[in-house]
Amino acid sequence: MPKAMREILQNGNSYDETDRMPDNITITHFDIIMYVVAIVGHFVDLGLDINVAVRYSMAQKMVEFGWTLAFILLPAFVNTAVSIRMYAQDKQQVSITNEVTKRHWLRIFILVLQMAPILRFTDALIYAIKSRQAETKRDHASQRHYYKLMLKEDADAALLRIFECFLEAAPQQVLQTSLLFALRGQFRVHQILSICSSLIGMGWCLAAYQRAVRFAQQDKENMSWTGTVLQTLWHFLVTLSRVMSISVIAYLYPYGTILACAIHIIIMTTWLQLFDRSPFCAHNKMAELSFSLALGGVYLFTYILPIEGRTRYRYAIYYTICFLQNIACGVIWFLAVPDDIRSSVVYLPVLIFTVVPYIVGICLMVVYYSFFHPKRGKSSSDMSVSFKVNGQISEIS
Repeated sequence: MPKAMREILQNGNSYDETDRMPDNITITHFDIIMYVVAIVGHFVDLGLDINVAVRYSMAQKMVEFGWTLAFILLPAFVNTAVSIRMYAQDKQQVSITNEVTKRHWLRIFILVLQMAPILRFTDALIYAIKSRQAETKRDHASQRHYYKLMLKEDADAALLRIFECFLEAAPQQVLQTSLLFALRGQFRVHQILSICSSLIGMGWCLAAYQRAVRFAQQDKENMSWTGTVLQTLWHFLVTLSRVMSISVIAYLYPYGTILACAIHIIIMTTWLQLFDRSPFCAHNKMAELSFSLALGGVYLFTYILPIEGRTRYRYAIYYTICFLQNIACGVIWFLAVPDDIRSSVVYLPVLIFTVVPYIVGICLMVVYYSFFHPKRGKSSSDMSVSFKVNGQISEIS
C-alpha cells in the first residue's frame, strides 16, 4: 500500500505520524469473527429497515414508506458511487470489489442491496484468511503480503463506513424516532428494532472506522484501545444528541425540519467548496460538488475534515453552532410538545438527550486530545479522518 502523507500539525516542529503496521503480525480468530459480524450485521440492519418499510406499505402509510425507502436507497447510491470511484483509482488490484464493479449491470445489484461496504469487508476477510493460512505454513512473505492487502481493503472501506454511518444509520434513527412519536402505538416493535439496529450499526461503524484507519497507516504510532474507545464514544454521543434533537423537531414540525436540514447541508456544502474542497473527486466538477454535498449531509451529525489542515477553529465554529441548535431543539420540545407526551415517561429523557450526550461527547473529545491522541512532541488538538486520494489514504490530523 502506498505510504500515507505525513501531516504537519499546529506547531512547526510538532507532527503526528501515521500508524504503522506492526513488525509481528498475526490474524486471530477474533479478527475473522469481527469481519463476519460486520457482514452479517449489515444485512440484519438492512433487513430490519426493509421490514419497517414493508409494514408501512402494507398499512397504506405511503409517505412513511417513501421516506424509509429513500433513507435506504440514497446512502446505497452514495456508497456505490464512492466505491466505484475508489475502483477507478486502483484498477490494478485484483479483488472481488474490482471484478464486480467492472460489470455495469452488477452496479444496480450493488446499489439496491447496499453491497458496496460488504464487498470491501469480503475482500478483507478473504485476505485475512489467506494471511492466517500463510502464517500456519510459515510463509512469512505471503503472510505479510496478504496482511497488507487486508489493511488496504479495510482502509478502502473507511470512507464507506462514514457515509453508511451518517447517511443511513443516523438519518434512519431520526426518521423512525420521529415516526415513533407521531404513530403512537403503531409499528412500535418494528420501529424500535430498526432504531436499535441503526444505533448499534452507527456505533459499530465508528469503532471499526477508527481502528481501520489507524492500522492502515504505515508510519504513525498506533492508537491505544483507550484512545479508540474515547474517540468512538465522543462521536457516538455527539451524533446521538444530534439525532435526538433533529427527531423531536421532525416530529413537531416535519416540513420545517426538512427546510432547516436542507439549509444546514447547503451551508456546509458551500463551506466545503470554498475552504475544504476535497481532492477525492477533483477529476470532475460535478462529482466534486456531489461529494461535498454528501459530506454536507454528514455534517448534520458530526464534523470531519476532508483535507489537510488545522481543525481547532473549525471545531470551535462547528460544534458551537450545533450546540446552539441542540439547545434550541430542547427549548422547542419543552415549549411545544403535546400534553399527552409531556405527561408520559419519554418527555424528560428526550429533553435530556438533546443536550447532555453532546456535552459529555465534547468533554471526551477534550480528554482524548489532551492525553490519548498519538503524538510526538507537543500535544495537538486536531481530529483524524481519512479519505482515499489517488490510491492513497490521507489522514488529516
